[in-house]
Amino acid sequence: QGLKLPDKAYSSCGYIGMARLLLGNTASPTPDGKRYNWTFYVRGETDELDSVTIKLHPTFKDPIRVCDKPPFEIHAKGWGTFDITVLLKWKSGAVQRTIWELQFDQTDAFKELQVPSKVLQRAALPGSCPPPAPPAPAGEEVPVPPWEAENSDVYGVRGSIAGLDSEDDAMAEVAPAVEEDVPGPPPELLRDTSAGKGDADPVRATVCERLRGMPYMAPSHPQFMFGRGYDGPLKAPKVLWKSDKAPREDHSCPKWLTATEFEDVPEVMAAKVKELARLMMISRKTVAYTGAGISAAVIGQAALSGQHTVGWKADTRTAPPTFTHHALGFLGREGLLHGWVQQNHDGLPQKAGFPQERINEIHGSWYDPGNPVVKYSGSLHDRSYPWMREDAETADLCLVLGTSLGGLNADQVATKTADRSLLPPAPEPGVLAPGAWITLLRGGRIFKGRVVAVKEKDIEVRFKTSTSDSDSEEEDDRLGDPVRISKSEKFELLPGTSGGLGTVIMNLQQTAQDGKMTLRLFGKSDDILRMLLPELGFGVSIVRPPVWPKMSRALVPYDRNGKRTGPGAKRMWLDLSAGQEVRITPGHNIQGAQQPQYMHIGAKKPIKIKGETRQPAVGNGRVLSRCDKSCSFVLQIEGVQMRLGIWWLESAMRGAVDVLPVVNKEPSFES
Repeated sequence: QGLKLPDKAYSSCGYIGMARLLLGNTASPTPDGKRYNWTFYVRGETDELDSVTIKLHPTFKDPIRVCDKPPFEIHAKGWGTFDITVLLKWKSGAVQRTIWELQFDQTDAFKELQVPSKVLQRAALPGSCPPPAPPAPAGEEVPVPPWEAENSDVYGVRGSIAGLDSEDDAMAEVAPAVEEDVPGPPPELLRDTSAGKGDADPVRATVCERLRGMPYMAPSHPQFMFGRGYDGPLKAPKVLWKSDKAPREDHSCPKWLTATEFEDVPEVMAAKVKELARLMMISRKTVAYTGAGISAAVIGQAALSGQHTVGWKADTRTAPPTFTHHALGFLGREGLLHGWVQQNHDGLPQKAGFPQERINEIHGSWYDPGNPVVKYSGSLHDRSYPWMREDAETADLCLVLGTSLGGLNADQVATKTADRSLLPPAPEPGVLAPGAWITLLRGGRIFKGRVVAVKEKDIEVRFKTSTSDSDSEEEDDRLGDPVRISKSEKFELLPGTSGGLGTVIMNLQQTAQDGKMTLRLFGKSDDILRMLLPELGFGVSIVRPPVWPKMSRALVPYDRNGKRTGPGAKRMWLDLSAGQEVRITPGHNIQGAQQPQYMHIGAKKPIKIKGETRQPAVGNGRVLSRCDKSCSFVLQIEGVQMRLGIWWLESAMRGAVDVLPVVNKEPSFES
């Protein structure tokens, strides 16, 4: 190449000096002169490179390519140039993102990329680096030694690019020393959510047409254990564990349904995973709906299983995320998973890096003081329930993992998404056509229905059999038989609901809803997702745990009541250091959750708890400590202990959530 690269050197503490890479492409015209054969490459000092992820133009087949060993290059053919996004992952764990503009006007075009030694730094040999600092006094944060400091993206995907002139310079670097009142810039998510494909896309049109033509299936149907959208070999799954008992004693189920566990044979599983990857790439909004099963290995579970004992683990707060959590967290950061409705309370999705602003902890959380775990006798958070209903009404594709779909109200996220797969494409806004929705006022009540036929003088409508918006399990959104009404009646025309991609379930056990599924995968979710990632163009090694901010204090764009502010407003200090006074923000669901130990918070009169009378309290308290093992700040609020996930501080720094659950009792603001 005409460029001499310097020799590399290592010390006992890691790489020293400056490494250099060459990014570029070769290009030569095809014999007919209409296209070019080209090779994109990353060359030079690549010894410390772990992998290179290359994102091509979306018109390419498999537009995301991963090179996990030398040579780090890909070969392709095409007629046009475009920007290639490159993600360099180093063996040290650091990540660098850059962009290369494909060029055809030179036979070999390249640029030099310098990589500071801090990015390449390896783990030190025992006894070769300075000793660790002594423990800090109680209530103080432990200073971070320079050789351990990090300024990488909390999600392990991208370094902060704040203040840099070019994304080429964006990388995980050792943070420079800063004054106490100048926290580092907030990390950024790597990708926006995927827009998916429109109804006219040929792949999407083929999938939707197949689903519309395949009604819900009975257990005797030959496709029942494969899915309505499956088009592969029909080989029965093998039985891993046989049972004649129901999956759960606390939920009713059909007589045919047992706790027996199945696993797809390799040929069938490969076909199902390939189809699932295709669905995710064309989906306009993919929502995960998960239950206790994905956390069973580390938390415990209530369902009968041959894999895990019914019951709960001893130390649930320090449980680590499973591979399923890490994989879904990664897909969320990549924009392929738009939302997550989580039945569990364990915070494992966030511990795995899934953004807090995209997860709806519908039944409460161990790590959100404003949304404690909701008892069956309680009521859902004012924000959680409408959010769940919105996802149930708008998801294009739903991924179900680790839940028996035993009749909870939140199961509608899965069932309604499946229902929409039977619908035709939505009519244009304002057009009275099949698929449009109307509201009709009769007898002082508002009825909502879907138009199924339009004739010269009247229309046929299937109205909802219930108009309730309560959060009870008895809520019924089924549509009744068609009713004919005159076009002369006064009704309001609502936007249409388009046919969707339906629901995919990944479980070892069957559920009562299996006949509705677009795809039905039998297996452990960890194993399925390990197969799915390469089908989506990602290496399994790219899925890594996040690195959380080491500070406990930051400027955040929120007001004194925890509400996000607009541009130009002064930012508030959120100080979660040990000993700091804090308070629960307005709008919490402590009373709705009905947990006895918290019922004095927000109460209007004295509450008796275990024989002790507690006076009404507003929700003031203080930070006891930061517990990195449980990834939380431990709080004492009105005499009881609560936890706030460390990820809430990171989300606050980005201004990602609408409302913070906790602020300082008397917050200060930037001058």
